Amino acid sequence: MRELIKEAIADLKRTDGFIYVTADGKKIDLHEAAARGIAVTPVNPKDEVIKKLEAAGLFLTDGKFVGELTDLIATLSGGSSSKGSGKRRTFSDSEKSKIVEEWQKVEAAGKKTKAAFAREIGVGYQTFINWLKS
Repeated sequence: MRELIKEAIADLKRTDGFIYVTADGKKIDLHEAAARGIAVTPVNPKDEVIKKLEAAGLFLTDGKFVGELTDLIATLSGGSSSKGSGKRRTFSDSEKSKIVEEWQKVEAAGKKTKAAFAREIGVGYQTFINWLKS
């Protein structure tokens, strides 16, 4: 699966916008095909990538599937799912104080940036900066 994804990314990043395939469906460089006299067909890489991913069970053109996959990834990585992202969390003054104290320890150790720390605790960067100022 990992190799399929890497190949899909490489195909989509091609600068000329097309991949070229021979009559038997193998990818080939256009200049190599011309030098060897092989007939090729230009193919939109996005269409090919979608076909390959769907054959592997990844239906990325299906909005519901993509939403479920996104929720799964967010849950596995410890983030919040898209369904829960609409609610704001309110922190008490004591929670804010504890977070600021924790930041001071992290800052003293020089381990993270303010932005990385804010992301880790699940608040916006500007909100975190405001907490530091107050």
